[in-house]
Amino acid sequence: MKHAPHFAAVLLLTSGTPGFLAGADAVAKKTFADDVFPILDSKCLSCHNTDEAKGGLDLASYAATLAGGSGGAVVVSEDPKSSRLFTLSAHLEEPVMPPKGSKMTEAELKVLSDWIAGGLLETKGSKAKKSDKPKLDLTSVSASGKPEGPPPMPEHLILEPSVVTPRPNAVPALAHSPWAPILAVAGQKQILLYHSADFDLLGILPYPEGFPQTLNFSPNGAYLFCGGGRAGKSGNVVAWDIKTGERVIEVGKEFDIVLGADVSPDLKHAIMGGPGRVIKLWDTVKVEQVNAVKKHTDWLLSAAYSPDGVIYATGDRNGNLYVWEAATGYEFYTLKGHTLAVTDLDWRMDGNVLASSSEDGQVILWEMINGSQVKKWAAHNGGVQAVEFAPNGNLVTVGRDKTVKLWKGDGTAIKTINASEDVVLSAAYSEDSKRVFSGDIFGNIKAWDAESGIELARIDPNPPPIDQQLAYSDRRIGELIGQMPKLEEGAKAVSADLAAARAALGEVEKAISTSTQARDAQKAQLAKFDGLIKALVPQIEKLQQESNAKNATVKTLSDALNQAAASLKPQQDEASRLVAEAAKRATEHQSARVALDAAKAEAAKPALTAEQKPQHDTLAAAHATAAKAREAADAAVAAKTGEQAGAASQLAEAQKVSAAAAANASQARASADATQRALADATATKTRADAAVAASAANGQTPDPALVEARDAAAARVVDATKAQQSAAAALTAAEGTRDQVANLMKQIEVKVTQANTALAAAKQDQIAKADALAKAETAFKPLRDAATAGNARVEKALTDITAKTAALAAAEKASLAAKTTADQSTAKVATSSAAIAKAKTDLAAAQTAAAAAGTALAAKQKELNDTRTQVAAAQAEAKKAEDALAAATKQKEGATAKVAAVVAKEAETKKTIELAKSELASTQFLQRKWQAAAINLSAHKESENLDDMTTKLGDMMEEETVAKREAETAAKARAEAETTLANANQTIAEGTAALQEKSTSVLERALALVASRAVAELREDAIQETTAAALDSGIAGDLPADPGRMPEAEEEKLKVAAETLSYKTPEEIGIEVASLKNRLSELEQFLSSTYVEATKTKSTVVAADQVARETPKVIEERSKAEQEAARELAEAEAERKRQEEALVAQRQRIDELRAKYLATVPKREE
Repeated sequence: MKHAPHFAAVLLLTSGTPGFLAGADAVAKKTFADDVFPILDSKCLSCHNTDEAKGGLDLASYAATLAGGSGGAVVVSEDPKSSRLFTLSAHLEEPVMPPKGSKMTEAELKVLSDWIAGGLLETKGSKAKKSDKPKLDLTSVSASGKPEGPPPMPEHLILEPSVVTPRPNAVPALAHSPWAPILAVAGQKQILLYHSADFDLLGILPYPEGFPQTLNFSPNGAYLFCGGGRAGKSGNVVAWDIKTGERVIEVGKEFDIVLGADVSPDLKHAIMGGPGRVIKLWDTVKVEQVNAVKKHTDWLLSAAYSPDGVIYATGDRNGNLYVWEAATGYEFYTLKGHTLAVTDLDWRMDGNVLASSSEDGQVILWEMINGSQVKKWAAHNGGVQAVEFAPNGNLVTVGRDKTVKLWKGDGTAIKTINASEDVVLSAAYSEDSKRVFSGDIFGNIKAWDAESGIELARIDPNPPPIDQQLAYSDRRIGELIGQMPKLEEGAKAVSADLAAARAALGEVEKAISTSTQARDAQKAQLAKFDGLIKALVPQIEKLQQESNAKNATVKTLSDALNQAAASLKPQQDEASRLVAEAAKRATEHQSARVALDAAKAEAAKPALTAEQKPQHDTLAAAHATAAKAREAADAAVAAKTGEQAGAASQLAEAQKVSAAAAANASQARASADATQRALADATATKTRADAAVAASAANGQTPDPALVEARDAAAARVVDATKAQQSAAAALTAAEGTRDQVANLMKQIEVKVTQANTALAAAKQDQIAKADALAKAETAFKPLRDAATAGNARVEKALTDITAKTAALAAAEKASLAAKTTADQSTAKVATSSAAIAKAKTDLAAAQTAAAAAGTALAAKQKELNDTRTQVAAAQAEAKKAEDALAAATKQKEGATAKVAAVVAKEAETKKTIELAKSELASTQFLQRKWQAAAINLSAHKESENLDDMTTKLGDMMEEETVAKREAETAAKARAEAETTLANANQTIAEGTAALQEKSTSVLERALALVASRAVAELREDAIQETTAAALDSGIAGDLPADPGRMPEAEEEKLKVAAETLSYKTPEEIGIEVASLKNRLSELEQFLSSTYVEATKTKSTVVAADQVARETPKVIEERSKAEQEAARELAEAEAERKRQEEALVAQRQRIDELRAKYLATVPKREE
């Protein structure tokens, strides 16, 4: 029995990690704005711009480029080879672009390819667009299943389990590649891939979502499908590339575990289900659910696509099994046959037969032409857990009876294997149908020889990590190397023992040679006598045989002669009898022929005469017509009877309703009368109460309160009685209306009943008439019908007689021929017997003479033999002595030979032990190198993950550096703007100040003085007009204030000007001047007004500019500091980015070194 190594190789591949040998160099981010647009501008925009978009394609902007042209999108994110913008520009497809200009350079094409592969970035701050295409090439999936070239095998994967548990879990699912020696095992949060021939682990596919429940390989063996999750929490379906371990499909967002699932052969759709009882259909390309079927009445446990993907089957815990059209989701077949849960489904490779297993213990084969059962048999007591077709058409099943059973394709049992101590849950056949694998509830996975049923190996479902594997290999190599010297010393000792035993055997063989020579001498003497005896014995035996033969011949001839003579007379009598019998059989044959001819003539006669036949047909038609009329009349009577009964029932019901309505009307009448009386009583009471109150109030007196209260109560009763009377009257009207309505309805029903009775009577009368007509037709038709029946019976009897008489004729003819043949043979036999008697008499005489001569010769030879035997007895005594001596020597040789054989066996066993130790040492050394390589590979894998993180971090740094550059530029720009603002403010202050000074010195002051003097004159003019001339001559000083020192200087100045003016001008002159000043005053007012406005604006501008000038230096200082800080952060970001780039280079070099070391270290198992 071959067992798997104690520690098995485990290959772990993180989801989404590229293949082992994939390059780790990060592609610099290319953007549309910085890198791609300049190329498009120089090569494409002359024909594909906003104004002239040939083919509907505008490449003048990022959004227009992504929108594509009339032929659809021209760029596909992350896929340059599917992007027509790239393939046409690279001249990989027609029409090439540009059509007349020069092709893009290799550098330009690489920029375009890198931009597409990098996710179509618009700017460096943009987020890459994810491709909506599937991660696998669906065109590479062969519909026939068999791949071209060698089948896919895992390559260069990580040998580290993602989960190691204290004990193995149950094995709910096994799957085997249809073309390669790969066994997939459902583990805990992972799927193990084993080599199914040498039982090495090839890889582990992580399934962190939970526990795998179902496993299937794609038809070409390139992909593995898994359905599972966490019970009560989540579920999905995942597919991996077997060669790289990359996840290529991930669909399903269930809120419970997936128990049954499969992916279509073209990998474009997936089905799944579980406790939710709903079949979910997902599009794996668009990664969206496209259908949901609610048909199952219990948990969905199994699902499987047919090999051609046209249909799929699903089974549930309630024993329901359905087949569905994959394209439409319509139900194709309902397969009824199981009474308990359908645990597993599998299709034969040609897709024509579906196998289903169930907890009811049955396996059923279904054909897909009509959806019927091909075969059903009881496979396992207690329930079947799994069923699978082998590539050669055989089947394997496992169940609760702890066994694995192999079957032919027609359900014939081949072999039963006691596989476990408890329930066996899963099974799989190898790609060559020579090995079977089983997994049980305890986590035991066993490999079996399909032909002999012998256990080949056990597979570890819970392998330890690499360091433990390597430690075990190191320890075991040390143990084996330490055992080798002892084993070789033991071999040398056994070789010495073998040499001694062989020497002893040689001495014994010499003694045997001497004894053999003595024995052979005696044997030679005996051989001489034996030769004489041997020569005489055949001679005597021959003579004896001759004598016996001749005597026997005499007896035989004598007996034959007597017997022939005795039997001749009976033969002659028998011949006469047989001749007579033959004549009798000939007569019977003739009679049978005559009887057959008579029967045929009778059968040819018609059942009716020519005159009867037309009458029969006419009466038969009349009878049929009368019968149909009678049936119609019967039906009419039945219908009318039903109508009459219904009308009568309606009448009875109406009568009941009428009686109730009449009673209700009478009751309403009585109630109305009673309320009418009550109203009359209440009215009379109120009249009396009114009179009493009126009497009490006579003569202006206050009415008695008791009388008023009685009057009010009487009035209330009148109101209540009025309401009651109105209600009763309304009820009476309604009741009488109902009574009258019911009475009218009852009259209608009575009319209907009368009509139904009349119709029923007419129908019955017609029924009687039709019955009479049928009876008459029956009477007229019966004689001819009986005659036809009798005629048909006669013809049928004649036909029966023909059959019997034909058989009788054949039998008579056969008997006649047999009797004639027998008679002829008997006559010939009599003639032969007569001739034989004559010849026997002649032969008997010759035989008697020969027998006498043979007896004489036999007696002479017998005497010669007896003399020779006496001499032999003496020689045999001497030979026995020699033989005894040889036997003793031979016995000694047997002992010596046995000893040599034992030592030889011991030597062989010792050599075998050494060879096994050497073989295990070589295997363990292979595993040691394998685990050493695995450890290197694991380090490379971890470093690759670190490289991914570092690359991501570098991208973040580059983005941060870009932001820092932008912030530095912004800070410098802000500082320059602040300095410009300060210069502008200072210029505004200088210009405004100069303008204000000019206005105040050259215009404003003169205008103000002029206005002030003219204003004083005008005031004085008013004063002159209001006072007399005398008062003006005597008292200007009287108008002045008592304390001139307290007056404002401007007012004082005005008074002085006025006094001066009035002192030398007459009132007339002053009047004239004042009139002139009034004319000019409006112009001055306008001038002053506009001057003030402009001065105000200029002053405001100067004030604001002054405020800015005072605040801006601080702003400039702050912005200078911000600029310096931004520059410092930019320098730090650039330095950090450079350090990260240097670290990335070193990291890539470290990874390359590890990969080179791994490839140099990884061993290959010798075939």
